[in-house]
Amino acid sequence: MNKYILTLMVLFVASSLMAAPLSLNDCLKIALDNQADVLTAINSVTISKSQAARAISGYFPQVSVKSNLFTENSGGVLSNVNTGTALTVNQNFFDSGLREMNVKAANYGVEQSKASLNRTLQTVIFNVTQSYYEALRAKHLNQVAETNVKYNEGLRDEIKTRAELGDAAKVDVLPFESQLANARVSFLRAQNSVRIALINLQSSLGLSTQSGFDIQEINELPSAEMASLDSYFDVALQTRPDIMQAKARLGATRANVTTAEIEMFPRLEIYGNYQREINGGFDTDNSQIVGIIVFDIFNGGANQANLRQAKALRSNADIQEKQLYKDIRAQVEEAYLNFTSAKERMVASAIGLDAANLNYEAQKARYSQGIGITLDLLNAEVQVIIAQSNDVQARYDYYIAVAQLDYAVGKSGEANEK
Repeated sequence: MNKYILTLMVLFVASSLMAAPLSLNDCLKIALDNQADVLTAINSVTISKSQAARAISGYFPQVSVKSNLFTENSGGVLSNVNTGTALTVNQNFFDSGLREMNVKAANYGVEQSKASLNRTLQTVIFNVTQSYYEALRAKHLNQVAETNVKYNEGLRDEIKTRAELGDAAKVDVLPFESQLANARVSFLRAQNSVRIALINLQSSLGLSTQSGFDIQEINELPSAEMASLDSYFDVALQTRPDIMQAKARLGATRANVTTAEIEMFPRLEIYGNYQREINGGFDTDNSQIVGIIVFDIFNGGANQANLRQAKALRSNADIQEKQLYKDIRAQVEEAYLNFTSAKERMVASAIGLDAANLNYEAQKARYSQGIGITLDLLNAEVQVIIAQSNDVQARYDYYIAVAQLDYAVGKSGEANEK
């Protein structure tokens, strides 16, 4: 009953939080708690640590206790029942380095999984940030489309009034009716884009789609200091977790090659064991230290195949590490170009919007004074809508470019945290 009530309370709190518009930080917290990639990456770290612990256990004595039941029969009749207990201790002292290589490979596995988790976190943060900005972009473009409808309705009504008063020809209303119809179609398309953007955002958070899901406007604009391309590349080489992951992968494959090479030749193994048995009141102690030479004379080529496989995997890890440096260079350069271009376009689009608004007001005044024509007024209104759309596009291209640059250099969205 208590668990049931607690579950209801959790669901109630979650639904209450979801009903309020979410900030970017809210979305990031939800994603880090719910996103499948994050959860599986966390589990991978646990798995790799368990594998490392299992490899290290080879350095410690292996102790076990067994309890046995003995029965004696005579002439088909049960005559005696005895119980026995055996304590066994086994210790591997030396195995020509196999144990050491297993531990080394397992530790590299832990480093790989941790680096993979860090890069996964960065990827989720970038994807959520990008989806968040795309949703805001869609909402603002929807506002532009709605304003466009209202603009055209106002102009249509004004021309109608002028036509009824005889100050304009009735045919002058037709272009505005056509423009209004097109604006309404664009508005419907923009509304659907908002719905799709919010669905995509919820998906990036690891959530099922929910009605009433909404997000907040940005209180503080993301920003990034302009630096040289080479400086961004240097930062990426120092901070990208996938570089650490690639180095750890290469280290693990090298350890596996050494293991395969050891198994190709005769190897010395030294181990000891101790056993104490208590059977029917009689105690016996046995202990021994054994040294053996193991050489796989023939096992169907399994050792040779293992060595070939280990060397191929090491080669692949080496190739992937070298390719990663090239990919990082390309990713940083692409992000840098997007950042610089978006920053320039954001400034240019703001100037263009101011110019379009001034032109629209001038053409509207000219038309009201009877010295302008409807075509000039329509063109001015279209230019305003285009300029507003360009301003929205440039602004959110810049926000996303800041996030992309952060991601490319291996940061966790610090420039976008609000």
